[in-house]
Amino acid sequence: MKKTIGFHSVLAEQMQQFVAFKRMQGYDYTSQERTLSYFDRFLVDDATGDPGTGLRIASLRRYVETTAHLKGFIRQSRISSLREFSRYLHARFPQSAVLPADIIARHAPTVRFYRIEPRQIADLMAAAQFLRPAGGIRAPSLNMLIGLLYSTGLRINEALHLTLADIDRQRSVLHVVHGKFGKQRFVPMSPSTCSALTRYLGVRSHHAGTSKASPLFIGAFNKPLSYDQAHKGFRHLCRDCGLCGQPPPRLHDLRHNYACRRLALWREEGCDINTMLPVLATAMGHVNIHNTQIYLHIEPGELHVAAARLPNPNNPQPENEQ
Repeated sequence: MKKTIGFHSVLAEQMQQFVAFKRMQGYDYTSQERTLSYFDRFLVDDATGDPGTGLRIASLRRYVETTAHLKGFIRQSRISSLREFSRYLHARFPQSAVLPADIIARHAPTVRFYRIEPRQIADLMAAAQFLRPAGGIRAPSLNMLIGLLYSTGLRINEALHLTLADIDRQRSVLHVVHGKFGKQRFVPMSPSTCSALTRYLGVRSHHAGTSKASPLFIGAFNKPLSYDQAHKGFRHLCRDCGLCGQPPPRLHDLRHNYACRRLALWREEGCDINTMLPVLATAMGHVNIHNTQIYLHIEPGELHVAAARLPNPNNPQPENEQ
């Protein structure tokens, strides 16, 4: 049961209205509501306080100082939620301060990335067929899960929450109902992915119910595949296939590899990558396109290809080939 979060400071009413406003826009906003409640508690204890209609820059800075002990991502989440609220409040009450963007030093976003080649994906999927128990549903489930994550870029939790009702094989799309921040989206499937999914559903029908609300991925007879089962199974397959490293590959790396592979294919096709970025952002469920731009790194191999295309004074090219 979801715990109700209450606000008790002089800005409690404005905070409640802000959260309701974000949910009207389609956001779940549960985690952001929780992070905003920490600022609410700070206001309750803050001796100087703030008027009930706005924020002062001094109290915003004092609160940011209280978060200095937190780890980077947690601290950024609390400050990000507060910044959104301060902008909302400023729009209603112009005298209310907005939390400055440079309130703390920003670091360039990094992605923990493990390169997995298409042939290695094939090896992982082939090895999954031999997972124990023999003849059970876990092996084909993990086989299909790996292929689906790599070919669609779904988040692991999005995939594990898919039900039979979310599959539209006629239009070759998946309906992601439980996306990040509560956002829904439709994700296209390639013909080969759709065919593989059809074959998996045939196997699955012998191990679980076929009602629309039934989970797509099954870990045991009539039981959904859990994250722990998927995680441990994938780690086991990576070891068997010689995929190792520090840190080791994760299921989430399949999503990263999908994004980089998709960009590489568009480059090969001569597409304008900047034009295609919004398409990739939509498919991956990114709220901010800046999250998608992380994948715009150039591989060493591509640098060699680009260098080979440059005019070489020692080996001049015919005019029509430049």
